[in-house]
Amino acid sequence: MQGLKKRGSWNGHFVALAAYFIYSLVLVDHGISLTRYLAGEGTDPYIYLWFLAWWPYAIAHHLPLLTSPLLWSPLGVSVPWLTSIPALALLFAPLTAIAGPVVTYNVLIIAAPALCAWLAYLVCFRLTDDRAASLVGGFLFGFSSYEMAQNTSALNLSAVFCVPALLLVVLSRLGGSLTRRRAVAFAALLLTMQFYTSVEVFALIFVFGGIAWMFAYLYLAAQRPALRLLFTDALVTAPFVIVAAGPFLVAMARTAWQLHLPDAWPYYFTADLLDLVIPSRENLFGAPFLSLSRHLDGDVHEQDIYLGLPLLFLIWHFAREQGGRPQGRLLVACFLAFLICSFGPRLWIAGHYSPIVLPWSLAMHLPLLHNALPARFALFVALTTAIIAALWIARAERRWARLAFGMICCVTLLPQPHPWRALPRMALFAPGEIESVLGPNPRILILPFAINGPSSFWQMENRFGFTQTGGYLGFPPAPMQKYPVVGELFGNYVRPDFAAEFARFCWATGTQYVAVGPGANPEMVASIAALDWPTKKIDGVMIVSVQPQ
Repeated sequence: MQGLKKRGSWNGHFVALAAYFIYSLVLVDHGISLTRYLAGEGTDPYIYLWFLAWWPYAIAHHLPLLTSPLLWSPLGVSVPWLTSIPALALLFAPLTAIAGPVVTYNVLIIAAPALCAWLAYLVCFRLTDDRAASLVGGFLFGFSSYEMAQNTSALNLSAVFCVPALLLVVLSRLGGSLTRRRAVAFAALLLTMQFYTSVEVFALIFVFGGIAWMFAYLYLAAQRPALRLLFTDALVTAPFVIVAAGPFLVAMARTAWQLHLPDAWPYYFTADLLDLVIPSRENLFGAPFLSLSRHLDGDVHEQDIYLGLPLLFLIWHFAREQGGRPQGRLLVACFLAFLICSFGPRLWIAGHYSPIVLPWSLAMHLPLLHNALPARFALFVALTTAIIAALWIARAERRWARLAFGMICCVTLLPQPHPWRALPRMALFAPGEIESVLGPNPRILILPFAINGPSSFWQMENRFGFTQTGGYLGFPPAPMQKYPVVGELFGNYVRPDFAAEFARFCWATGTQYVAVGPGANPEMVASIAALDWPTKKIDGVMIVSVQPQ
């Protein structure tokens, strides 16, 4: 952008990009084969593999793009309500066609932190005109606790490079280096890209961007005319984004009845007060604190707001030095507001749900926002922190000491080596194999069920030659939750009436076969065996033929 051209050589900026990519390659890949192993842990990565393969497949086979009957048959799933990453899937479709979805996914997981770091670096450089300080700021965002936690399981929440890119557009527009036409074009493009990568992050941009704009209008009196122009720019941008997102928005409105997430999630998946200073097991220095961090609320992938004492000290020192200036007050106010929101409706302290009610409790009465998981607001805390750190380091007083301290802050955020696992390939789920045994497009329920196993990977690996009467691309659709056995299957537990309820579910959904793969719950397998349905074993998978009612 023009403002950056005036402030520094793009050669230096591309050197920074290369440095971030090399670091990300070492940190995330560390010599692992991109073709034989899969980055991350848990079963969520299989969701993104499924969609990376499905979007090109659906387009090539002229299938409906907004619904898919391949999972949770006969109801199917509403694609826009899922983490379907169409922007990434279509942009990287050529790589998927050449190397397969596993390689594409691994490349994206390596690229996401580097791109986030680089765009945050450009934001910091736009504000400081200091390359070293900006490099630290970029690192603190791109390799933040938020980014490293989400990078192990949630590609849609890790690929958030549009957020700092959008902030760069805003700063360039406020600085006068972008015309309205260009600002609107860039903003519309970035918002559309973000919408089709993560609807959740897209929505949060307006929530936290709105908070930041209000604080800016309050504290930056000299910038109020420019901020009013920026608001007008946003109004001009909105129709373009609405038109671009229209197909998804219409489909989401029509299928909203399929969405029902657990009411407890926004109260449980929040930042714990101790998360700020206690590193999780994902952090390089987290091992000595496992006795504490394992008791904090949320799973490890949502314990993503760790800053550490050095970085908190830096923020405190910045507040003391610059909190009396308009820019300083703005950043401190944004940091505190975003941080308090990330604690959720009520404050968790050391794994205990306290009676302290917080401002986000007001959002629990709003449509859609009541489903947002506050732990993920750490994205905006991390970006604000990166900017604060860069501005603090860039000050002339005790320059080298500040830079050294900034580097210490970076060290405290270093993560554990990125987890990888072997691909859970099964011969029966190779392309065309299961159809040759069970006939064309068989309707199958796979165990381990949904989140408990790689059923989505097996369907993707088979190239969508069979339909699932379950599956995992997210939480079960609301109409399927009415079946008691779905809760047992999803939660991987067995009640006394499991067998009878399981049979009813199979009959209601038209399930033809139950495929029992490695890792299935033995109690479930025994309960299904008690139904005395015909069974055979093929390539390590037990196939149970569902008998008529």
